[in-house]
Amino acid sequence: MEAIGILEENKIGAIWQICFIANSFIFPIYARFDREYDLSRMEFVVLYVTAHRANTMAWEICGITGLPKNNISRGVQKLQKKGLITRVADPCDARRSFLNLTEKGTELYEKLIALYADRADAILSLLDDEDRAALEIVTLKLSKRLAATKLS
Repeated sequence: MEAIGILEENKIGAIWQICFIANSFIFPIYARFDREYDLSRMEFVVLYVTAHRANTMAWEICGITGLPKNNISRGVQKLQKKGLITRVADPCDARRSFLNLTEKGTELYEKLIALYADRADAILSLLDDEDRAALEIVTLKLSKRLAATKLS
């Protein structure tokens, strides 16, 4: 398989491999969400963050995910039209809105996160417990560092 040679011999090492793993995970799961639930990647991202942060705002989702404002804004609009989230104006600043999942949004989120977890488990099942723990430590360390640092 050509991919294995490139993965082993590439000049940028682990980052290329992380991208390969992420793409191998992400593209099939989001294609399934789109096909079975008519939900785009951006919509899932908004759903995910909103499920974890009540009364979140679109700009906060951008900061948490690193995704552009226009993409998140479209995701918010589509989810609102589908009745999966609510948008309530901030009484202190009418330009800002609080986002929350509806009951329907919560139910869909629970279905999707189970599928997401199943896919993650299938990929991680290739590792033993020690390797899984090491991967968790390294990826969490990188994630925290990147979240705290703006690289351009």
